[in-house]
Amino acid sequence: MVKFDHIIHYVNGLEPVEEDGLLPIHSGGKHEHLGTANLLSYFDQRYVEYLAIDDKERFRRHLEESEDSFAGTIDRMEYEEGFLRYALATEEIHQLADRYRAKGFRTVGPVDMERTTNGETIRWKLLYILDDEEVLPFFIQWEEDESARLERVRNLRGAFISPEMNIHHEVRNVKVWDAFFDVIGVWKGEVDAHTTITISENKDPSITLELGMDGESAIYKGAVYKFI
Repeated sequence: MVKFDHIIHYVNGLEPVEEDGLLPIHSGGKHEHLGTANLLSYFDQRYVEYLAIDDKERFRRHLEESEDSFAGTIDRMEYEEGFLRYALATEEIHQLADRYRAKGFRTVGPVDMERTTNGETIRWKLLYILDDEEVLPFFIQWEEDESARLERVRNLRGAFISPEMNIHHEVRNVKVWDAFFDVIGVWKGEVDAHTTITISENKDPSITLELGMDGESAIYKGAVYKFI
């Protein structure tokens, strides 16, 4: 039903990431109405999104008007650099919204989104699952044919490397996360063929991204990357 799509790493500015980042950059663009810009580092269809505020006034307006979004997560994290949250891809976003609501979760969306890269507009829908305590994953449904998206990403990335990926997530309330994943049938952390999510409890939440590829492990701009 779902697979891992991307993880958002909030940074104060994109230029240092493009010039001297841990991962190669393949694309980027702007969310014009949100006041944010990004750079994307692809492995295959999965990627890391480096996100920065590009227009403070637009960002502030969006923050005031939206019940939940990655803008709200940035504000909740007090604008500290680091991993914000991650997205799971689906082709049944409206049905997922119904299923989460039926299980007692509050939702926002699906919300129509877009970004512009080199004159090309890419569109998708987002679904947020709300909790007063936890920042849960959100869902994304791309508004383009799967084969077309694969070809677009391959043209940016070249050969896919498809590393094994583990997201180790320390959270305040494991029961909330178990309930979240139960709705989509992810019970042992296996999100897709190359991605697992490991949850443990800690009063100080954190995210560590482990990648099965060559690289130098580091705490980079507030986020923990481990190359294993």
